[in-house]
Amino acid sequence: MNILDTLAKINLLGLDPSRGVLVFTAYWRPQPSDPNPEQPGERAIITSYLRTNAGDLCPCGSGKHFGACCQFLPYWQPVCPNPGMHAGYSLLVPQSATFTNISGDEISDFLQDDQRLYCIEDTKQRMYWTYWGVPALKTPSGIVSFGDIELIKNHTLLMTAISDVRMKTLHKPAELGYAADPARSYNTSGEASPEITTR
Repeated sequence: MNILDTLAKINLLGLDPSRGVLVFTAYWRPQPSDPNPEQPGERAIITSYLRTNAGDLCPCGSGKHFGACCQFLPYWQPVCPNPGMHAGYSLLVPQSATFTNISGDEISDFLQDDQRLYCIEDTKQRMYWTYWGVPALKTPSGIVSFGDIELIKNHTLLMTAISDVRMKTLHKPAELGYAADPARSYNTSGEASPEITTR
C-alpha cells in the first residue's frame, strides 16, 4: 500500500490543519485465518488527527512551537511516529535504500537474530522483516511498524521507511549487525553506501 495514495483518498473536510496534524501509523496485526493466528499477518496504515496547540512543540520535528512552524501553512504536513517509546514524530518522507551484491546468507543470519525485527516472510525468493523495536509497541490496532527490510533472491537488500528518522534507524550498520565492507559492492554503482531514493 502506497502511503501517498492513502493520503490522496482521505476526506479532509472538517479537519483543520491550523489545529493539528495528520499522523500516519503502520501496523502489523494477526488474522484469525492465518496459519498462526497469534502472529501478525496483515499490514494496515491508519491515519489519525493529532490536535496540537500553538504552544506545543510542532510534531514535524523542527523543535519549534506549532504556532511558529506548521500551524498556519496552507497545506498539510503529515507526520509519523518515530521509533522508540515517547520518541515524538517526524515529517513524512517516504524513501528506500538498496544494497546489491551482498552475501544474503550473512545478512539474513544477522537480521533473523535481531530482536527488533520480525520476519513476516521466509521463502527462497524473498525474506521480509518489519522493524518493531524493543519493546514492540502493541496497540489495539496492532503492533507499530517503523520500517521494512526485504532480502530479494539472496543478493539484494531493500530497506523502506516513511521518514528520515526511520531510515537512519534502519540504516545504522552497527544496529543491524552488518558493516560496509570497502571490498564489497552495496549498490549498482559499486560504492560502499546504498542508493537512497526519496519518493
